[in-house]
Amino acid sequence: MPTWLFVAYGGGHIAMVLPVAQRVRELGIARPLVLALTTAQGPSRAAGLETVGFADFAQADDAPALARGAQLLAGLSASPSHVDPRESVAYLGLSYADLVSRLGQDAAAQAYETFGRQCFHPVPTLRRILNAVSPSLVVATNSPRAEQAAIEAARELLIPSVCMVDLFAVDEKRWIGRPGYADRICVLNESVRQVLLAEGRAPEEVVVTGNPAFDCLFDPAHRQAAIDVRRRLNVGDRKLVVYAPSPEPLRHPVREQTGNEQLPFEVLAGLAAWARGRTDILLAVRPHPSQGREISLPPGSNAVLTGQDWPLEPLLHASDAVCVTVSTVGLQAWLIGKPVVQVPGSMFDDGAPYISMGIARGAPMAEVGAAMDAALADIAHEREPQVRAVPQVIDVLVRTANL
Repeated sequence: MPTWLFVAYGGGHIAMVLPVAQRVRELGIARPLVLALTTAQGPSRAAGLETVGFADFAQADDAPALARGAQLLAGLSASPSHVDPRESVAYLGLSYADLVSRLGQDAAAQAYETFGRQCFHPVPTLRRILNAVSPSLVVATNSPRAEQAAIEAARELLIPSVCMVDLFAVDEKRWIGRPGYADRICVLNESVRQVLLAEGRAPEEVVVTGNPAFDCLFDPAHRQAAIDVRRRLNVGDRKLVVYAPSPEPLRHPVREQTGNEQLPFEVLAGLAAWARGRTDILLAVRPHPSQGREISLPPGSNAVLTGQDWPLEPLLHASDAVCVTVSTVGLQAWLIGKPVVQVPGSMFDDGAPYISMGIARGAPMAEVGAAMDAALADIAHEREPQVRAVPQVIDVLVRTANL
């Protein structure tokens, strides 16, 4: 049976990959193998999929690179507690070694000092992994760094590849729009397809499939599980507001732009101040997988932390309103009819145009409380998905693997 290698980071990226890889296994089409990057390891293993990481491909002569990786890990201000340190060391060390190989020692040090992990582009390591795995198909999402490197290494090795785009390809069109980058591109809707055609992709290469991560939103079991979520949180007659923060790096990964690293914490402080002392509100904070221990609740806040051990779909169904900066959670909440508030100010705002698309009401930081009150007065209207994405994506994978 052929091996199909799925490559994904955590959060919304692994969420796209898992239902597709699981269905491939169920159908017996191929052996799905997941190269789960950093925070994707836990969800991939929990899904029962065969999972590997950078550490599985480290070699004896990588000792200097791994030692450097340990130094880089120790220098990070925060690292997710649920990621195996051995994997973090290998990911950082091998990626940094590839950076040195590409730029030279001094330029690599300067690039890492300036851009951090955003400057990684580990094509040699991905080439090593592909040679070891010998997949007949490589599937990645729209992330840069190791996912982009996987697609490029596949092209070098004449392995067919597919790129699954999660949302609007605002920044990613720079590389995904290049002719020759992946054999097929799966996109959310026709408007995203047109963006990539305008960049030069051939019409037959870009296929509207929808986002597989959204298929499960409409599972009736999630509505039933939402009742248990409200019971466990002791919501009672209160309104449950979910805040899904997104990390805000100091520098944009692909543009010369600086960000406000404190943005997610400032929004949390504003929401906590709004909810404090109110008997009709409970604020549930669900950190991004990569934020880990960074998020803590302000003293005296009327709030609870709902981490990655709380499944997202039941939590969204249990909610009465949702607040985001740029998280995909905002789109997911809107799809199931929940009112959404978006606080602008992120360097990634243009990649999550929820306000202009009518998905969310906008709220400057100073008005977030009033916007939440208005959102809670909205009437929910569930929106059925236009297509089920998983079968559409699998059809693209089968056709691409047979090129």
